Amino acid sequence: MLGAEREFVINYRNLARKHLKHANERLAGGADQSLKYAALDLRMAMEALTYDRVAAYKGEFPPSEYETWQPRKIMMVLLEIDPMADKDSSIALGLEEKYGVPTPKMTSLGTEKVLGLKTLKKHYDALGSYLHIQSLKSARSGKDINYEKIRGRCEYIAKYVSEALSSPVFNCTIGMFANLECIECSKPIRKRIPSGKDSVTAECFECGATYTITNESEGKSKWSPHQHEIECANKNCDHKIVVWNHELELGRQWECPVCKGKNTFVLAIDFKDAPN
Repeated sequence: MLGAEREFVINYRNLARKHLKHANERLAGGADQSLKYAALDLRMAMEALTYDRVAAYKGEFPPSEYETWQPRKIMMVLLEIDPMADKDSSIALGLEEKYGVPTPKMTSLGTEKVLGLKTLKKHYDALGSYLHIQSLKSARSGKDINYEKIRGRCEYIAKYVSEALSSPVFNCTIGMFANLECIECSKPIRKRIPSGKDSVTAECFECGATYTITNESEGKSKWSPHQHEIECANKNCDHKIVVWNHELELGRQWECPVCKGKNTFVLAIDFKDAPN
């Protein structure tokens, strides 16, 4: 986890601003040959904005996914955590005049514009296609490079990224959470409960133990560990052990503390003769 935490020392939002600035300078220069460099800077700005979004969910983001740096894949992971992760949002505050009754007087803190999955799908790879030499198929067809189209897409993305970076509030993640100290390793687990879901699966990033969290009444939640009671394979021994889902691996062994025999998880086929 330490390696993943170090990633967030980088100020990705500032990196996005730098790449946007370079892209705008190249677009303002007017040279068609500079467009590919503008496209590269804009792709990097989009990447930086996506990584900055991950930082807001760092306590919920699986460490195994930190090595997946493609923006679309990262955003898809975020959407599994929080279906609202790529949606614009507004924040307003107000003092309740009566407990439990929304106040009619609200003060807006601003609106956050987020670089969402739809925009990433539509433009990220398209920008990347401008960074390559014209394909043989395109050249043989006699098609010329459409610099006007490239410029239009770059200008659109530059405007979009600029609006996202200009948001007065950003990386706001509000939700309902369930908390538990892992019964296997005692590390704290914090899991978001998406609106409308009755149950979700939570994983301890420290030891791999998993649980099903069931949302109950009055803001309470029930944690059910994914455990199995396994009997010793020795027919003359009735000792049992408890194993987690992630421990059920082919070839995994354990020594029975009672009969001292060795047990191994294996695949097996049970054969019976056909009835006469």
